[in-house]
Amino acid sequence: MTVEKSPLTVFTPLDDGTGVLLNLETRFYYNLNRTAVALWQEIDRSNSATLKALTESICKRFDVPEDGARRDIVKFIERLREFKMVRVVE
Repeated sequence: MTVEKSPLTVFTPLDDGTGVLLNLETRFYYNLNRTAVALWQEIDRSNSATLKALTESICKRFDVPEDGARRDIVKFIERLREFKMVRVVE
């Protein structure tokens, strides 16, 4: 699975380490916690992040087990896809 950000999605970081995504087409916004911000930044940085790379990055950064991280990342990606903020290539 590869994740690509939508060019119509804008990220705004907030002072407390959280952030907000806004899809300019749908005008839907999505609040991000600190972990989600780290994921989004990884997606943004690579422009086509793999599930494996995202999982490795989060596990390393937050010292969490791989299985749980992968499961949560997939849920997060599916939610972003639902709101047209990312495109998933399988």
